[in-house]
Amino acid sequence: MTVIRRLAGWMLVAAALSLAAAQEPPPGPPPAGEDPAAAVIDEVQAFYADYRQAWDDRNTLAIANSLAGDFVVYQHVEGRGVVELDKATAVAGVQQFFDAVRGRETLWSRRVLTVVPRSPTEAVAALRNDFALGEGGGEVELTLEVLRKGPDGRWRLARKWTEKSPY
Repeated sequence: MTVIRRLAGWMLVAAALSLAAAQEPPPGPPPAGEDPAAAVIDEVQAFYADYRQAWDDRNTLAIANSLAGDFVVYQHVEGRGVVELDKATAVAGVQQFFDAVRGRETLWSRRVLTVVPRSPTEAVAALRNDFALGEGGGEVELTLEVLRKGPDGRWRLARKWTEKSPY
């Protein structure tokens, strides 16, 4: 008898949900010329243009403002394995890098390989960054990054997974 009561209860819930759904029209397609995924991709590409400029300007504050408060980066380090860094540690590392290359020519090649929108406020991007000092030597880095759009309308990096290789 208990099984029948439970089944009857679930049938009532299903019927109520069906009735409620029937009363609301389904959401229509986006307005003509408006592709939500394309809008997210355009916004993320604009974020990366500003983010790259902050790196070119060696502006640690602008870089820090491009990271979410709960930002975390996972990076494979030879001999240590995967290292996890929070926002404060990552920003301190960026400042140390800028201090180490001060006065030296730095050459960058940065490409957003793809952006995959997850929602209007979240996307995943794959990037390739090539870096070298003017006097030779460098590294290539491949990253998978998760971006979130905050309540203020700004995109920020939430997570970063990275692999680097010297050349």
